Amino acid sequence: MHSPLHVIFWRHAEAEDIDACGDVDADAQADLRRALTRQGQRDASRVAAWIKAHVPKPWVVCASPALRARQTAMALVDYPVDEPRLAPDRGVDDLFAAITAHDDAHNALVLCGHQPTIGRAALRWLSGCERAFSLRKSGLVWVAERQRDSSSARVLRACISADLLD
Repeated sequence: MHSPLHVIFWRHAEAEDIDACGDVDADAQADLRRALTRQGQRDASRVAAWIKAHVPKPWVVCASPALRARQTAMALVDYPVDEPRLAPDRGVDDLFAAITAHDDAHNALVLCGHQPTIGRAALRWLSGCERAFSLRKSGLVWVAERQRDSSSARVLRACISADLLD
């Protein structure tokens, strides 16, 4: 029996709004620079504290290149791995490629990304289901994957949001 791989799908915390200017490229760049609000910073810290208390180490923490996702991940570690496959415009298959790229030499992989991809990926990773699944801002889904002989099983360990940690 191998050690289980724990995958934590973590949606970034609440971020500032942007004023769209109508220029698609400029709006996309502005979106990547959105910072966490004060509430977002508090929520990210609460969820990070919960992860530290419950998820087995060692970890690899990967974040979207968007500022809000990096700030959320930085509540957990000082230097998250910059993972372009978690960017807002990327899909579930990209996210799964990130899991494959980082699935060795640790017990847990924390992926900090965006809706709708992070929710859809969590549901598909757990159940194989191809449906929408929405995570609240700063919410997470924790799935453990155990390898036994030639088969694997995925088990839901937790699904939480920051408001449950008050």
